[in-house]
Amino acid sequence: MVDVQKLLWKNDRDFNKEEIRDQRYFLVAEHNDLITKARHDLSARELKIMDYVVSKIKPTDEHFNVLHTSMYELTSVLNLKRSGTSYSQLAKNLNDMRKKDVFIYNEKEKSITMTGWFERAKVWENGQIELKINKDFAPFLLRLKDIGHYTQYLLEDTVQLKSKYAILLYKLMREADNDHGQTIAIVQGSPYDFKEWLGAPKNYEYKLLKRNVLIKAIREINLKIFDMDLELFQAKRGRQVVQVEIHNNFVRRSSSKDL
Repeated sequence: MVDVQKLLWKNDRDFNKEEIRDQRYFLVAEHNDLITKARHDLSARELKIMDYVVSKIKPTDEHFNVLHTSMYELTSVLNLKRSGTSYSQLAKNLNDMRKKDVFIYNEKEKSITMTGWFERAKVWENGQIELKINKDFAPFLLRLKDIGHYTQYLLEDTVQLKSKYAILLYKLMREADNDHGQTIAIVQGSPYDFKEWLGAPKNYEYKLLKRNVLIKAIREINLKIFDMDLELFQAKRGRQVVQVEIHNNFVRRSSSKDL
């Protein structure tokens, strides 16, 4: 068995840097169920890798094609240091993603899809990569304009967020923004809902969820995402917090053309 952490990454070559930089502004589109009903344990970097792969899907694609990329391209797009250590860590991330479970609940069918992220992941010693998304994700990533109920966001946004909680909360806020910033977007749920959505430790009481997850994620998003100004609200029954709301107070100003 080859230890990917000991691979010597040979003959890595430069690509068009402008073209790679432009890829950060590709759109990522996924069905809302993948944001609100999927349960998984991806790290922040693995979430970014998946967003990068999804950004390569064309709206007209009927099936998942094999994605040809490279360690050089991945480190450049994800703003990682280009080094043998980074490449080995990325190879480990890809292998972990191939094995990690994801569970997607279908409320209409009352069913749960249990699958892994990649059908195939192949890495060469020269840094070249082949990836293919698991076919079970087809209803959540392909022909979304025909299906509806999907969310789009810039790859650049999730790439610059460091915390997995910030990335997942960012996606929830985008999913809740039904009118593209014309009114305040609101995500609401119980503390349990937020633990499920953000993959927080199940043993967290609300005070830990608020301090270690929600507040930190809100601060990071407000600092780095120009069109988000998040604020947390909570409702109590007695001393217990039973409802949490996060509002995006950023509202786009209507131009004269809209009036």
